[in-house]
Amino acid sequence: MSGKKKGDADTAILVNKLTVGDAVHLVRTEGGTLSRIQIALRVATVVIVAAFTARAIVAGQATAWHLFLPMVGEYLVLLAALPVISFILHDETLRQDVRRSLSWLFAIALTVSLWIASRSFDDGTAWTAQAKVELSRLCTWITSHQMHWPILGAMAAMIAGIPGRVAAFHRHGPPFMAVGMGCAMRLVIPLLGCFLLPLVAAGKFPIVWVIWTILLLSELGALTMHWDLQRRLTKRGIAV
Repeated sequence: MSGKKKGDADTAILVNKLTVGDAVHLVRTEGGTLSRIQIALRVATVVIVAAFTARAIVAGQATAWHLFLPMVGEYLVLLAALPVISFILHDETLRQDVRRSLSWLFAIALTVSLWIASRSFDDGTAWTAQAKVELSRLCTWITSHQMHWPILGAMAAMIAGIPGRVAAFHRHGPPFMAVGMGCAMRLVIPLLGCFLLPLVAAGKFPIVWVIWTILLLSELGALTMHWDLQRRLTKRGIAV
């Protein structure tokens, strides 16, 4: 296909105001084309993590803040995995993603270190002793509210999905990770959930269950959009 024809194809509208080129980019950043089995496994993973989280709400009295911990676990796994993947693949095109990953990890480590130093200064204890206290406090905050299972489930799902991301990277090149449908849905669905704020303020729905529902819908919405876009692209004979 010539450059002009390819450019025209990329700017063609696929659905609503989404162009073919943008749709291809979105699908690629989420691991490329998924089979029915892969979609089913991802849906099952989302449902299992949501079920564990619901259990934590009921049995462990998990709060709204706890519900974001599985996502934090996912991103930490991805950030930590990138340098390892780059070392194994020896791919020069991964350097930018690795630098971004290491920058985030450094920023997180620095923030945690400063927080521990602040607490150490206030309590008059050594930094290492305070670090042990804060780590124990964090573990208790997680496990006492039964949130360790949702976190471990989300992290395991991310680890299981890394081979697919590596395969997509080999097919399409960088970036290895980018803002995709998952990130977008986690933004859009909560914005739509703002319409429920009057009901939450009135006390008709507990805020923790509202957030649980919003997060579940965002995950399922991202998978539904992924499947729909790759189906539309396949009909046009475009492989992703």
